[in-house]
Order: sequence, then structure tokens, then C-alpha cells
Amino acid sequence: MPATAPEYGQLPLTRVLGIVVVLLPLPAVLIWTVLTKSHASYNKHRSVKRIVGDSIVRYSTHYLQIPQLQYLLGTTFGVYRTWANKAHLPLVIDELGDDARLLWISPKRLDHVILFLHGGGYVLPVADFYLSFWKYVQRELEKRDIGVGVAVLQYSLAPMANFPTPLNQARLALEFLVAAGVKPANLQITGDSAGGNLVLQLFSQMLHPRSGVPEIHLTAPLRGAFLMSPWVVLTTDSQSYSDHDGIDLFTKECLASTGDIVLAGFSGADGQNAAFAQPARAPESWFKNVDGIVERVLVTAGGAECMYDDITEFVEGFKKHHRDVEFAVQPGGLHEDPFLDFLIGEKKLGVLTPRIVDWIAAGFD
Repeated sequence: MPATAPEYGQLPLTRVLGIVVVLLPLPAVLIWTVLTKSHASYNKHRSVKRIVGDSIVRYSTHYLQIPQLQYLLGTTFGVYRTWANKAHLPLVIDELGDDARLLWISPKRLDHVILFLHGGGYVLPVADFYLSFWKYVQRELEKRDIGVGVAVLQYSLAPMANFPTPLNQARLALEFLVAAGVKPANLQITGDSAGGNLVLQLFSQMLHPRSGVPEIHLTAPLRGAFLMSPWVVLTTDSQSYSDHDGIDLFTKECLASTGDIVLAGFSGADGQNAAFAQPARAPESWFKNVDGIVERVLVTAGGAECMYDDITEFVEGFKKHHRDVEFAVQPGGLHEDPFLDFLIGEKKLGVLTPRIVDWIAAGFD
């Protein structure tokens, strides 16, 4: 994913045609991948359909530029609208101001709420299969007589906005829900990849308020925080990037170029910004007293993802300041592996998905 365009998803005709040129070899690549890698040890638990789905994402994000991906994928609201229409669900939207919205996976309810901050490297919108995953979780909780509202934050993406805009929009979402009557004890906040980074930015803002973003005050700790494959270091120096390059969902080159763009938006992540940008590299005492902000934390990762070493480093440091932190790893799993089963409609879900459902259910019991 090289450089960004001046406006989100706006391309001249030549670059639109470039998408076609890049994608022309994809069918041959998929056939070759199935023939040569289906029996590799890291794919032994994956169906052919899943291998194909993973390969499409890996190829597209490696060879297409960010503006081209933005052009193809559209906006978070556009993805939500199309997904909801296909699922025969009403659009339920709360305007937050500052170009932010809460997009509800119907039905909207405020007695128990999951606030979801989506990933995408701060440059791409929510994916429809992320929404399908959370609809599945919502239905599984309903089977246990736990009614939950799932609110998805639509936040601004680069190049239109950089830090601290998404942080301020996440603050608006949190404050909106509390003002609407959601008790912190009935609110669990979740985020994948860059969304996990954004959840940790919220915690950092509560512990170390920075200028330019209003302080966040809660009357009680949040019930829980779930971080799926959180992006906690924006560089690609860790050994797991080399070990899992070409196996994971995103290549090392893709993650490195995206990380460079995001770091530039943090003004190089110097000084206080560094801990907001890269929580795994924050000072050792940075998350002291985080147990007063959130009662329980679940972090998940794939054993074959490039970010594995960074996530492990973060969890080890975070546990020093919070006694109720669970770290679950899917053997051979990729970045955001639980979501990927919903990309291709996989019937047999990975081992992390039921654990995530159980953990969230326990928080609302």
C-alpha cells in the first residue's frame, strides 16, 4: 500500500484502469496458491474456500495502492448501508458531530452495548464481514437471553484526517452512549487492528490527557475491552514480521508502508504522541491505573500473524497494571482470523470465535 491521494477514494481514470491491470493475474495466482499451498502446515486447518479468501485480501492489499483500495471499498457508511440492506436490517444512525456517526447493527438497545472501533490501518473503511461477525455475536448472545446493542463508530480516515481526530471521535461515541443512559458497567468496547490501537488511545487519553482533545471522565470503569490483533507497534522490526511474511493476511511491505503513513499523521510520534501511536513501546508505567478504567480485558492474536511478537510484548507489559487480562492465541491463525471466516461464509469457525462470545457473555451476565 504505497502513497495516499489528496482526497479519499478519488482517482483519475488512469489509476482506475490500473486497478484492472493489477487484478488481471489474480485468478492465476489463486489457482497457483491452491495447488501449491493448500497442504502447507500453516493451512492445514483451512478449507480451500478460506485459503482463496485469504489470498484475495493478501494480493489486493499488497499490489493495490491505498487510494485504489479506498476507491474499491468505498466509505464506512456505504459499506454499512449495503450490508444492512442485504441483511434486511434497518439503518439506525446516531450523528455525533465532528463527521462521526454511530452505525447500529439492529436492533439498537442501550441496556447492554458493544462499541466497535473498526480496523483498516486508519486508511480503509469497515469491512462487511466485520459487521457479519458482530451480527453473529449478537445472535449468539440472544440465544443466552442476553440482548445487546452493537454500535459501530464511523470515524474519519486518512488522508482526510489524522491523529487526534479519530481519538476525539471515539471520545464523542463513548460520551454519547453514557449520556444516552448506557452505564459503564454495561458497556464493552472492542477494536481490531487499528481499532484496537484506537481503544488504547482512549485509555491513554483517560490516563494522560493530551491537549487538543477534551478529557474523558467516566463515573465507573467500563465492563470490558476486547482487542483483536491490536496494532500496537506501527513499524515492522519484530522477528514475527519476517517469520510470517507471505503467510499472514497482510505482507510486511503492506504493513510497513501503511505504518509509515500513520506515523506521519502522528507528526512522527515524538514525545507524548509516541505512547498514543505505539502503546507497546510506551513507558513502563504508562498504563498504571488502567484497572480503574476497565474491569476486564481480552486480547486475541493469530499464531502466524506478523504482529504476533508486538502483541505479545504489549500484553506482557499491560498485565503489570491489570490483573484481569486474558491473552488467547489461535495456533496458525492470521491477523484478525475470527473475522476471516465470515469473509467467505465458513461454516466451521475458528477456535477463537466461541471464546470471544463466551468472554463477552460473561461480561454481561
